[in-house]
Amino acid sequence: MRLLLLIPFFFFGCKKYQVIQEVRVNMYHLQSPKHGIEIIITHDDLELGEWYRLGEIKTIDINK
Repeated sequence: MRLLLLIPFFFFGCKKYQVIQEVRVNMYHLQSPKHGIEIIITHDDLELGEWYRLGEIKTIDINK
């Protein structure tokens, strides 16, 4: 029964962000109406105006 209650969170619980602009090569400005703004660096080619989940994007960690 508990599993059935958690299923909607797996589908709808991920934060979705819209690509606002490409700041530099591979650096994107993303915005979510509920969660605010993110600046990410990735090797993925993102489309302006499209919506993505942060978990779907392979980000580059610069704090290594």
